[in-house]
Amino acid sequence: MIWLSKRRKSGFGRAALSLAVVAGSLAAADKVPTAANILDRYVSVTGGAAKWHTRKFERDELEGRALDDNRLVLQATVFFSRSGDSVSEVQVPVQGTEGVYKGTAWAVSSFSGVRIKHGAEKAEALRDSHMLEEGDWRSLYPKARLAGLEETDGKRCYKVILAADKFEWFDLATGLLVRREASELSTSGTTSAGYTVERWASRDGLMQPSLMLAWRGDFEYRLTVLNTSYNDPKPLAYPREVATYLAGKGLPNAEEIIERHIYETGGIEAYEKLKTQRISSALTVVSSNTQARVETWAAQGGKYYQSVEYPGLGKQEEGSDGFVSWERSPTLGPRVKARPERNGLGAISLGMTMEAAQVIGWRYQLVKVRTDGEETLDGHECFRVSLYPRNGGQPITRWYDSRTGLLYRATMPLATEMGTLPMIMTFEEYRDSAGMKWPVRMRMTTSGQEFLFSTSDVRLNQPVEKTVFELPAEIQLLAQKKLPSTL
Repeated sequence: MIWLSKRRKSGFGRAALSLAVVAGSLAAADKVPTAANILDRYVSVTGGAAKWHTRKFERDELEGRALDDNRLVLQATVFFSRSGDSVSEVQVPVQGTEGVYKGTAWAVSSFSGVRIKHGAEKAEALRDSHMLEEGDWRSLYPKARLAGLEETDGKRCYKVILAADKFEWFDLATGLLVRREASELSTSGTTSAGYTVERWASRDGLMQPSLMLAWRGDFEYRLTVLNTSYNDPKPLAYPREVATYLAGKGLPNAEEIIERHIYETGGIEAYEKLKTQRISSALTVVSSNTQARVETWAAQGGKYYQSVEYPGLGKQEEGSDGFVSWERSPTLGPRVKARPERNGLGAISLGMTMEAAQVIGWRYQLVKVRTDGEETLDGHECFRVSLYPRNGGQPITRWYDSRTGLLYRATMPLATEMGTLPMIMTFEEYRDSAGMKWPVRMRMTTSGQEFLFSTSDVRLNQPVEKTVFELPAEIQLLAQKKLPSTL
């Protein structure tokens, strides 16, 4: 089944009975049912095993709408077969398809192209592909067991553990399914997903849920089965893109490559904890061997300050208090800008400070990503990835080391007074700091000039004086004239 994301709130209007109450209730019954009794009863009241086994294919049209404003959050058509082959065609929230064919789990999206699922994600896809599981539960869940009694959605229910991460609750009175819950994978790890049944429909002699209060993580929505049909087989096979990908022993999906870099540099949790940064560095102009001292501070809320001191040229500064961004130099004087200027993918100016929200939420900055090929750069075997910004800017190319998973080189546009110039950045060295791997040696090339950026000190999550991000007096005056609405 296809779900949306956010974390589920506790509740569902159920009160879990204590172990003592559960034990007492079971002991008081004439006969304690087994999981087999409960599941067989469910199969019986929904149509019977014989009826279920006449169904070899199922097609469902699904629609999900948010509870708060009734907006459409899910639109999909799913096809399942008793053999375990399946395909889901999704229109909302992102157009694409995913499925299982002959044991291979795959996904195709307009955002990142073809992706073959592996490991836990593949196991989850294989398990969820068996949606015609009524009547087959013994082969699919041979270790199903009764966990006890619970009150769920106002009904007294048997809780059955189908697998380590899949649970179902059945109404004692009717034998019908009341609630289903499972753990599913997401970009932030495992999350709870499932539904409670609000309405049933009888179709061709079989009863199935037709209206459900569904959730994935915290996000709740109402899931409606618009239409169900059986035994109208869809040719279930690899889509053309997947078949071509497999025939050519395709490259890793771009999403996997980028997510691996995030994981190798500390992981999502480390970036979420990233509050402040102070980077002390030296910037060397290779052709003249002249060196500038660079100090960079950054904090949550878009706050940023950087100073660059060139011998004989004075100090160049730029910064932002989170609302107004500015810069000041001996040659050009002070100027203000409406918002902090970023490349939209996590790097800000020379100091390579990183805004955690942009690093973690990189998908929101792009319209698509693609793995274009493999290249060897300076002895590093790399995957070449193209990133297409949502703002319509120039595509960015990145090369990720296939051995370490770390970003090795990137090309990106650099905004200057002379216009936008292409820049190449090579990340030659990373260093461990506060549980993260931080780039500390970068080689930059732009307009025929080569620069070496060497970091001597990285301080993460340490206190930073508020005055560091305050607007200088002359910048405040300029901002009051040019940007009065921001002050």
